[in-house]
Amino acid sequence: MQPDLWRKRASATTGYCLRNFWEERAKKFHPATPADPKALPWEFMWGNGVAFSMLVGAGDKERIAAFFDGLHGYWDTNAPVPGYDAYLSSPGNSDKYYDDNAWMVLTFVEAYEKTGERKYLLRAVEALRFVLSGWDEKLGGGIYWREDRKSKNTCSNGPSAMAALAVGQHLNPRYYTAWAQRITDWTNVRLQDSDGLFFDNCDLGGKMERTKWTYNAALMLRTNLSLWKGTNEKHYLTEANRIAIASEKVFVEPSTQAFRDEANFSHLLVEAFLALHEETKAPYLRTRAEACGNFAWTHLRDSDGGHWTKWRIEPNRQQTRKTLMDNASVARLYWLLGR
Repeated sequence: MQPDLWRKRASATTGYCLRNFWEERAKKFHPATPADPKALPWEFMWGNGVAFSMLVGAGDKERIAAFFDGLHGYWDTNAPVPGYDAYLSSPGNSDKYYDDNAWMVLTFVEAYEKTGERKYLLRAVEALRFVLSGWDEKLGGGIYWREDRKSKNTCSNGPSAMAALAVGQHLNPRYYTAWAQRITDWTNVRLQDSDGLFFDNCDLGGKMERTKWTYNAALMLRTNLSLWKGTNEKHYLTEANRIAIASEKVFVEPSTQAFRDEANFSHLLVEAFLALHEETKAPYLRTRAEACGNFAWTHLRDSDGGHWTKWRIEPNRQQTRKTLMDNASVARLYWLLGR
């Protein structure tokens, strides 16, 4: 499919998000439409990260800048190591996730690369400092999921390694590459299964939560691919291909030909497949990415232009609300396909 068609789909879905979730005066996004009167009014940090990546994909410099300002209220300057709280920051009420901050590092670096505005790179460095503060030597290393320090998750280590590499493209490459290798090596030892995919997490007693998610494979695939590009060590490219082949085998739903997880997970594996396709030109990678995009456009999109949550041929249309997370994830997926 031609890139311009994907960009039209991306633009339409981004427009839906801006019409239904964006609050211009507050410079923030609401989490759902129609609004849930029992819910908090603004999106949590995970969803903010996806929405920011949507705006970066669109190249919307004005709203990128506005939303960056709107996120200041989430940034906890009073913490020993400042970082983004899960919700609007307040003194004495710290609630930070290391993965939330790693996602922001990735999208801030991309914003810097697209706009040339150094403030995004500087905030990426600050957020990455918080992310790396989540490492300790319990279980031999690894970055915790959140500040309660109860588990070490692939979803915090994969994006953290990739975040280090992203910053290292612009600053202190040796330092950040060493961090990425350290995190990757630990994750491979502690959380990777024999098939190449990754378990969700392990607690400090060593108990494994064995669920495998698309986004965990995605970030470890991208990390290995980036390490290959940065070090020219062939085993990293071999590992990236191994993760992709395992993902194609395990994560594809036969009835849809799309990845089985919802958009907030699967758009990240689409991104990883497209990055690997750019390097290797293996046809199945682009084919699978486009199958995910076509499935979302054909089966999840409603008459109002918004997308539902469940990745099924017949999603649950009794659902009363559409969410920012679902729609920003699909918009980001379309922007990726339109590059």
